[in-house]
Amino acid sequence: MSLLAVLLTACDPPAPTVVGVASIQTTDCATCEGVCREDSAPVVSRQHRTEDLDYALSPPCGGDHHPCWAAWGVHDTAVRPESWVHNLEHGGVVLLYTADLPGDAREALVAFADSLPPGRVLVTPWDGPMDLEGARVAAVAWEHRLMLGCVDIAAITDFYARWSGRAPEDTFAMPAAECMDSGGAG
Repeated sequence: MSLLAVLLTACDPPAPTVVGVASIQTTDCATCEGVCREDSAPVVSRQHRTEDLDYALSPPCGGDHHPCWAAWGVHDTAVRPESWVHNLEHGGVVLLYTADLPGDAREALVAFADSLPPGRVLVTPWDGPMDLEGARVAAVAWEHRLMLGCVDIAAITDFYARWSGRAPEDTFAMPAAECMDSGGAG
């Protein structure tokens, strides 16, 4: 390889690291006019990584993640999955919504989040695809996802009750101060 080729290769940004899953268990549910699926996938690695990650599931429900988790609460701009996956590892539930979700439905998600104990839920827009066609909302916990075509507060409440606090680490803490200016702050 020529010196120029080596230098050009060194300047190319690295490809995202792919975070895969071993298997997935799926259960269809009967809300949101049938656009509803709950699934679970065992997490095979939960290493701290600083590079961009490409998750096998969209949205992800665990795996390698950024060392800084995101601030708990409601975010108006999308938080990087590498950050909020760390929130999942800490026992949190992340509520995602797509840009085409009506404003009143988003307000219902925010009201639900505001009704919960602090340091346990994060709400953020989601600009990626979802693994369920027609899904516009997802509730995600460590190794578990609920994808919906609408905001069904009863289904989200049930999901939250079953999976909040059930992760490898359980903390209500906000991220460290040094994380607040990084990708973890959202």
